[in-house]
Amino acid sequence: GKPFSALASAFNQYCGILLQNCELAPSKQKLAHQINHVLGREAHHLAKLIPNLASMLGLESNSIIHDEGCTNAQKRLQYLLCRFVEVISSTFAAPVTLFLDDLQWADSASIAAVTQLLCSTGSSSKQKQFFFVGCHREGIIDSAHPDWELVCNAELLGVPFTSLKLDCMGEETLNAMVSETLCVLPRLTRTLSNIIYRKTKGNPLFVSQLMLSLNKKNLLFPSLSRR
Repeated sequence: GKPFSALASAFNQYCGILLQNCELAPSKQKLAHQINHVLGREAHHLAKLIPNLASMLGLESNSIIHDEGCTNAQKRLQYLLCRFVEVISSTFAAPVTLFLDDLQWADSASIAAVTQLLCSTGSSSKQKQFFFVGCHREGIIDSAHPDWELVCNAELLGVPFTSLKLDCMGEETLNAMVSETLCVLPRLTRTLSNIIYRKTKGNPLFVSQLMLSLNKKNLLFPSLSRR
């Protein structure tokens, strides 16, 4: 994919939330001030990558720097994205949490930037600025994939991380989930959960999608009497 598209999409959503929520206006102004103070005109390069950041900084499209011919453009953007995360973290005195789903499809430039963000803190005692959560499908990541390099670098530099494998649910577990979700006794959801299990084989994603679909069609909803 396009370089940094995964990170650009995530941070564009973040800036969009700040722009759309009136209650967050003070936070938006505070962050915009810090970005301008720390990055200066270099922020224009990020604004080209993150449209909502341009709106937050009040930049017009014709004022944004366009120099695609720069041979170090990708390295500069990687550096600026890392600085952007540092500015957010220091502005709000809290770590930045980034979640990327379907990590197996993420572009290599985004993975490289995430690796740099993780490894820049390593296991040092200074304040952590970045917390990363990534999800990928099993059986797709191998030693030739950029994600594998991310894990290896994290291990080499002592970055603490936890690997979790999400298995398909068994029939009993699925029934317990359906029961809790619908606020109905397990013995009353057994028939429904059996049907859901046959259709999804207990895959958590398929289960949630099926239940959401049934809810949107007004075929499935929680028991108000037991909420």
